[in-house]
Amino acid sequence: MKKTISKLQGLRLISQIMFLFLMPELFTLIFNQLKKLYSMILKGNFDVISVWPQLLTMSTIFIITIIFGRFFCGWLCTFGAINDFIYIISKKVFKTKFKVDEKVDSILKYLKYVILLFIIVVIWTSGNTAFDSYSPWDAFAQVDNISGAIAEYTGGFILLAIIAIGAAFIERFFCRYLCPLGAVFTILSKARILKIKKLRDKCGPCRICTNNCSMGIKLYEMDKVNSGECINCFKCIAVCPRKNTKVNVLGEDVNPLLPSAIAIAAFTGVNALGGVMNDGMVNHSSNNTAASSSNVNKSEQKKYKDGTYTGVGKGKNPDLKVAVTIKDDKITNVEIVSNNETKGKEALSTIPNKIVDTQSTDVDVVSGATMTSKGIMEAVNDALSQAEIKDVNQKKYNDGIYTGIGQGKNPDLKVAVTVKDDKITNVEIVSNNETKGKEALEVIPKEIIEKQSTDVDAVSGATMTSKGIMMAVKDSLSQATKNN
Repeated sequence: MKKTISKLQGLRLISQIMFLFLMPELFTLIFNQLKKLYSMILKGNFDVISVWPQLLTMSTIFIITIIFGRFFCGWLCTFGAINDFIYIISKKVFKTKFKVDEKVDSILKYLKYVILLFIIVVIWTSGNTAFDSYSPWDAFAQVDNISGAIAEYTGGFILLAIIAIGAAFIERFFCRYLCPLGAVFTILSKARILKIKKLRDKCGPCRICTNNCSMGIKLYEMDKVNSGECINCFKCIAVCPRKNTKVNVLGEDVNPLLPSAIAIAAFTGVNALGGVMNDGMVNHSSNNTAASSSNVNKSEQKKYKDGTYTGVGKGKNPDLKVAVTIKDDKITNVEIVSNNETKGKEALSTIPNKIVDTQSTDVDVVSGATMTSKGIMEAVNDALSQAEIKDVNQKKYNDGIYTGIGQGKNPDLKVAVTVKDDKITNVEIVSNNETKGKEALEVIPKEIIEKQSTDVDAVSGATMTSKGIMMAVKDSLSQATKNN
């Protein structure tokens, strides 16, 4: 039995390390797909047939969780693995023996539901961007570029530090108390068919299983573990001196290796199939659109009317107002009329000059003043939309396929944008050097086509890759507008 347990825990460790290096963005990908699902339901445009490939990863994990429980948390999740590794190292090095009172632990576990509710109501429903810089997932995605990202994600890095400190003293600190996705999984796993059976009449007074439970579940009170907090780490099986703790599926005791292997194989298999199908759909769409694209349609008409136009945007605070002057189809002046910014004021003088110099709102943000910078760009875009000549006979874009380049986490992120009848019909990632945040490569192009705009939400945890794609698409569209 010891050999089986040792093999089980060894395989779990291998699984955690493998997913940590091969799919570090998995947590973020699932959370963003959940956000997309909620957004579509909220807007009333949810279509199962057209959208299911975009939600395949989330759907697969949710189904596995409903049937077998939280294998994702115990075996696949990057954040969970890092929490485990921090705790193990801290325990070995600092000999930490900190224990949370059971009543306090039970109360704190409700905090993750509060966080989930806050994200849904305050951020997803209202579209509030004020908390973008506080995302610990975005901060984690930038750890290899911390010097360049710490100003933009100061709040996120602070939260990440708190999570790391908490993990050093409390096993699975983030998973127990803070994880919003964990709150969803706790609810979903309530009806699972896999249970951990532990008959109390065969137990001694040791409470070793409870003392070793990663999630602090009071196992000594249970004959079967029905708690949604259980992450199927199976440590309670490994430490039981009487071999009284067993995995039970539909009333039958089974080797814990079996459901573990099924859960991991099901996810990796379906996820790989989804990637192949998605690539096929993208290529099919690209080929069809390319075949139907026409020659460039040129026009001599002006894009903007001369005059001064007022636009409004939201920086760190709302009502950032600018006045944009247009002369001979050029931006000749951008003036900040009023603002409520308390920080990042250097952007108020820098960004307008950049926009005039480049004749574009696609300029670099001022480090440490990201939200103010974006607010100015938003306000200028608002003003330019008013200045646009609304001629039904004038097309904004020329039909064709245009290649653009942007910089994500790494340079040379190349896209091919297909335009037909003044609409973006396809965005294809031609090549990239991204090592992290790859979920954005799938999500952002679809969002751009859906909204017919590059002004889409960045994928949490893949912000730089998201912005790189938007930059590359803008570069493509700038070519499509030449000679218009």
